[in-house]
Amino acid sequence: MFEGPCKKSLLLLTAAIVGSLSAAPAMALDFKQCVTLALKQNPQMLAAKAQQAEAKGAVSEARGHLLPKLKASFSASQSNNALTVFGMKLSQRQATFNDFGASQFNPSNPNSLGLAPAGLNLPGNYHNYGTKVQLEIPIWNGGEIWGRLNQAHAMLEAAQSGNILARQKLTFAVLQAYDSVIAADSAIQVAQKAEKAAASYVKTSKLLLDKGVLVKSDWLAAEVNREKTQLAVQNAENNRANALENLSILIGWPEGKNLVVEKPVQPLLPDHPLADLQREALADNAGIVALQQQLKAAQDGIQVARAAYMPHVNAMANQEWNGSSLGNAAPSYTIGGEVTWNVLDFARGGGMDRAQAKREQAMAALQEAQDKLRLQVAEAWRSAREAALRVKMRQLAVQQMEESQRLVRLRYENGVETITGLLHGQAELDQSRAELVSAYYAEAVQRGALLLAMGKLNPQEIVDAAPVPVEEGVQQ
Repeated sequence: MFEGPCKKSLLLLTAAIVGSLSAAPAMALDFKQCVTLALKQNPQMLAAKAQQAEAKGAVSEARGHLLPKLKASFSASQSNNALTVFGMKLSQRQATFNDFGASQFNPSNPNSLGLAPAGLNLPGNYHNYGTKVQLEIPIWNGGEIWGRLNQAHAMLEAAQSGNILARQKLTFAVLQAYDSVIAADSAIQVAQKAEKAAASYVKTSKLLLDKGVLVKSDWLAAEVNREKTQLAVQNAENNRANALENLSILIGWPEGKNLVVEKPVQPLLPDHPLADLQREALADNAGIVALQQQLKAAQDGIQVARAAYMPHVNAMANQEWNGSSLGNAAPSYTIGGEVTWNVLDFARGGGMDRAQAKREQAMAALQEAQDKLRLQVAEAWRSAREAALRVKMRQLAVQQMEESQRLVRLRYENGVETITGLLHGQAELDQSRAELVSAYYAEAVQRGALLLAMGKLNPQEIVDAAPVPVEEGVQQ
């Protein structure tokens, strides 16, 4: 058996080998790859595609009502009903005078006129095989068919716009998740930098304590501060794990497979005046376009309801074959046209009222959405500009705090500054760096929100950005 250091070394070696074998290789994805994966499997996109497919089916169905219908049927029947049997014989061209009781009629006997013909009234069992082909041709239905077709086209365009809107919303969600991972990585660097500085303060404090410059409580304060920074590192790593989990779910990343993101990204910021951006948003926003198409569909619905007041004209033609056996059938045809006009129907007025009410509702929904969009664009535009200014301010604040902390540390090492002042300055520096990371993330999100409101958020409008400069400044 192995004892002592040998046993411990063997255990460490075994753990390292097992860990290296079980660790799954990490794969780095850029932003566009993440968007592509999300679009393929995200439930929202699947639902949007299904709605678009349903709308296409409605168009095909409505277009089909404009075309003639051809029906074919075959029937086999048997009956002893006098009227039915006589009709079968007529359709088979098999009716004879005997079917009217000619054999029972005696011209010399006047009473024969009162006899009931047995062949006509009691025909017995009789069967018929019938084959029929019928063509129905719609000519004019008061505009109902065209109205429904226009409705279907409008709803298809609305579904297509809804699909675009779903893609853009999903792109925005991926942007938030992707950049949250980048921000979490930067936050870990900030926390690790703070931990390194705290460890340096502990070392310096111990040297000064040994020289009699500091008291033990100052050294303990530095130790407590290091513990806080270690906890901050753990918290930052947990936040990164949560951000990666969120992104993995969003893009359908396989469970158990490591994921690493590549460069940070930043949406482009439109440089047009606010009024121009609002006009572009009202014209290009997919949600507004969808509502406009829904309004058009509601207007077409009025045409459909109005068709109930108009005459309907249809034509038909059929060819039949009837016989007492499958190989013995008599052909016949029918050609005709029909004009129907529902002159009095009190129910159709309710249909017209309902169609007009739907149009009013669609108009109100469109107006409300347009008003909200103007406000949304204005707020996103101002927030994006403010976020850009905040980034510049945070950058200057970090530079100022780094220089200030450098001077505080020099004074502390020379015994003219307290540990309290040193740790307070370091806390402010750490906070400034964390706020800079948050500012970069907020700027990306606000720019994305502006492009989303304008209906222009797509991967082509999102470019690679420089990493957050958390490593710049004075080395601790």
